[in-house]
Amino acid sequence: MSRISLVAASVAVILVTVGAAFADPYKWCAVDSSGGGTNCGFVTIEQCRATVSGQGGFCEPKQVVPPNLSPAAKAAAPKTNSSGNSGLMECVTASCTINCSPKVAKRFRPKWCKYFKEPV
Repeated sequence: MSRISLVAASVAVILVTVGAAFADPYKWCAVDSSGGGTNCGFVTIEQCRATVSGQGGFCEPKQVVPPNLSPAAKAAAPKTNSSGNSGLMECVTASCTINCSPKVAKRFRPKWCKYFKEPV
């Protein structure tokens, strides 16, 4: 019995370690209010605020959209039309509005824009 417990504990430790190794540490984005650029290379909000200080801009949490949304998340996401067939989410944050704008060429848009309705 103790051998099974030891194996289970070892597997749990390995899974936690692997998950932590692949976790994205960059949780904050600086959005430049003058040019609309976004930099999501900040581990803490303090780093982000120091970057935008004096330049104009703001910090917001990094938007992470999983490639395979769960059925519950798809049901909860705002729909783009009244029939609800498209499954795309509304682009409501400043980062999404700036990065997924029709003014930005599609080849320069972040990959996650495909999960959001194009802002107008």
